[in-house]
Amino acid sequence: MSTFGKEFRVTTYGESHCKSVGCIIDGVPPGMSLTEDDIQPQLTRRRPGQSKLTTPRNEKDRVTIQSGCEFGYTLGTPIALTVQNQDQRPRDYSETDFFPRPSHADWTYLQKYGVKASSGGGRSSARETIGRVAAGAVAEKYLKEAYGVEIVAFVSSVGAVEMGLMKEEQ
Repeated sequence: MSTFGKEFRVTTYGESHCKSVGCIIDGVPPGMSLTEDDIQPQLTRRRPGQSKLTTPRNEKDRVTIQSGCEFGYTLGTPIALTVQNQDQRPRDYSETDFFPRPSHADWTYLQKYGVKASSGGGRSSARETIGRVAAGAVAEKYLKEAYGVEIVAFVSSVGAVEMGLMKEEQ
């Protein structure tokens, strides 16, 4: 699904190897201060190419507010956020014309839409999460300003390692 929410409605768009990805957010009240600098830290956190555990694709993921804000404040109209894809290589996925990749959504995408995206999973790419992360950053700012809500998250354990200690050592 590309659109979700009721009061705060988000529509994501784009595929991994198209020109851009992003979202349109409807439901942000007018007069809230909002700039790219409010959104960028969250996009930087999700950016690929930061460790050997993620894809080597190195995208900067710089967000641009296309509409819905003026002079650093929301207008109450839909906000369009865009991130350009700079490392576009759809031909790298030509082998998926014949064999869908295991553990990816290539086959599911083909079944759902009836076409094969040049980048395999198309809308099922991890790049699609950019719109969700950007919208989350806007929602997080609103909740903090309007209600004093602060959102904090961290990983307390991975496998047998818990907060720096092995579970079996406890």
